[in-house]
Amino acid sequence: MDNNRVMVFIDGSNLYKRTKSLIDEGKQINIEKLANKLLGGRKLERIYYYNTYTPSADPEASKSQQRFLDKLGWIDRLQKRMSKAIPKEYTVKCPNPNCETTFTFKTHIQKGVDTRMAVDMVTFAVSDAYDIAILVSGDEDLVEAVDYIREHTRKKVENSCVLGRGWSVKLREASDTRIPLTKEYLLDCIVE
Repeated sequence: MDNNRVMVFIDGSNLYKRTKSLIDEGKQINIEKLANKLLGGRKLERIYYYNTYTPSADPEASKSQQRFLDKLGWIDRLQKRMSKAIPKEYTVKCPNPNCETTFTFKTHIQKGVDTRMAVDMVTFAVSDAYDIAILVSGDEDLVEAVDYIREHTRKKVENSCVLGRGWSVKLREASDTRIPLTKEYLLDCIVE
């Protein structure tokens, strides 16, 4: 065995939010190209892409998300793992002490994505489905899964994310290898 089997675990929302400032408006990251670049010639077992269907008041934004998700269905060895988005309201009081106004913001938060990623990464490691996991996320919630994999299996975990405050220091430190996603790194992974 050459210890070269790789599974790629992508937190789609995290990737989208973190790369938004690096790519031009109207362009997207090509998930297949990104996964192949991260692989670096090693053997791909499977790509798991985690996200939610996010409701939007803008019909074009909803269509764009659906087109993107539909394209993922054409990528060999990729499996989408979709979770749910829960409506959430935030009420904020005006910071000016003389102001009594409150503002209510409506949004959606994803539920279950981090848990699903953690369970999949650990389960596949324990069942010897891969030798190396490439985790594309900066989310600190995944540290325990990475620690477990490194401490209880002979698997390696590489972590890739955009440099900055969205990349948890604890997650970087828990990983065997860190792959910063910079604008230069992503240049050949961007499509219209």
